[in-house]
Amino acid sequence: MKKNTSFDVIVLGSGSAGFSAVQAAHAQGASVCLIEKDRLGGDCPNKACIPSKALLKAATFYRTLNRARDFGIELGGKSFQFKKIMQYRQTIVDTITGGGDRGDRYVEILNQMDIDRRFGQASFLDSHTIEINGEQLYGKTVVIATGTVDFIPPIVGLEDVRFWTWTEALETKNQPKSLAIIGAGPVGCELATFYASFGTRILLLQSHPVILEREDREISLLAEGVLKQMGVEVVVNAQIEEIVHARGGVAGLSVSSEEFSSKMHAVERIVVTTGKRANIEGLNVSLAGVHLDKKGYVKTKKDQSTNIPHIFAAGDVDGGLQFTHTAHQEGWVAGFNAALFVKPKKGKSLQTDQRVVPRVTFLASEVASVGMTQEEVIHQYGKVLVGRYTMASLGRALTDGVTQGMIKLVAHPKSRKLLGAHVIGERAGEMIHEAALAIFLNATIDKIAQMVHAFPTFSEGLKAAASAAQIE
Repeated sequence: MKKNTSFDVIVLGSGSAGFSAVQAAHAQGASVCLIEKDRLGGDCPNKACIPSKALLKAATFYRTLNRARDFGIELGGKSFQFKKIMQYRQTIVDTITGGGDRGDRYVEILNQMDIDRRFGQASFLDSHTIEINGEQLYGKTVVIATGTVDFIPPIVGLEDVRFWTWTEALETKNQPKSLAIIGAGPVGCELATFYASFGTRILLLQSHPVILEREDREISLLAEGVLKQMGVEVVVNAQIEEIVHARGGVAGLSVSSEEFSSKMHAVERIVVTTGKRANIEGLNVSLAGVHLDKKGYVKTKKDQSTNIPHIFAAGDVDGGLQFTHTAHQEGWVAGFNAALFVKPKKGKSLQTDQRVVPRVTFLASEVASVGMTQEEVIHQYGKVLVGRYTMASLGRALTDGVTQGMIKLVAHPKSRKLLGAHVIGERAGEMIHEAALAIFLNATIDKIAQMVHAFPTFSEGLKAAASAAQIE
């Protein structure tokens, strides 16, 4: 076999999971080849997490300017240039990736580790052999970390209009006057927040009874209220019957819900944010013998191995929790174990530990959660210990002009062990980690109530909520 065509570990995909797998395998002394179809770094820094948060920061700043008088500050005329906001977004992306055709920062990291790489569409020929650009590579082990692609629902007429994916909505240079967003999960709600902040009329359509359906129901309803205060028209239990062309490039959506039988909405643009599916098209995983689940995701065990012992998978492609932080962990475990498979050493293989995984959705009021919801605790234990506190009652909220938000803690009805935490409001994404640590350490809700918290901070709300806990 030719030089540099045989490797201990071949990693498919350079996103959060893939890059972590490369680093873990390299740290164990394995020879590694990284294969990437697009830009290094994957979706998060290039298209998703980082650019969206940059845009949401611009939106937050603009909303704050509009409240300047509340703090006794008089400003002159306030305006924005949408193209410059998008330029700011690109500046942030280039800073974290290093810019360039592939992502110069990642190229430099790979150079420092002396990692071989190929660019193009990879395809299995068998469980060890990968073909790319006509070249055959042999991997003693393989890590599949190719992420996901958008799921486009079969809506009548959708394919006949020029709809946007979420990536196009985050990259456009021209602000639409009106926008219909299909899907009110985290991505859809964040897009609604960004565009509504700058005056775009938003129609947010959700097929479920509530937006952010994975969140505690009480928090989801509060989040819906936050969006409505911004002028977003939210339709839950929405069924899109048909999408049609209209004059002037406008699209018409025929929508029904529990509130009305059928209503036509005219918008300038449509954005589809209805979920994901595994990005394995063209990979020919069947030739490797890798099993998929019913939804088409790669089946994995806690050590990130598949049914083929020397093939591992990590990140969104395995259909688990689809977060950058969980992908990092899964990728490290997969890369470490792949190297261990090739170069057995003393010690056990790693396993992913996702018992406690916090998450954050960045609306005008951040939504953060970890652990079980109130509904889940009641379903499992019959009753629930709940502590709530209104964020506006905090001293820090008063000084910062925060008028809404809530901290909610749920605990076991007998042992009082903290099982979940749900926050909507200012700094929710930072506050949630105290609760996450408490759950991780199996602490009771009373421990949070007993601990001294600095004044004036938003984190005091956790202590106040814990102190108010009652059985429901």
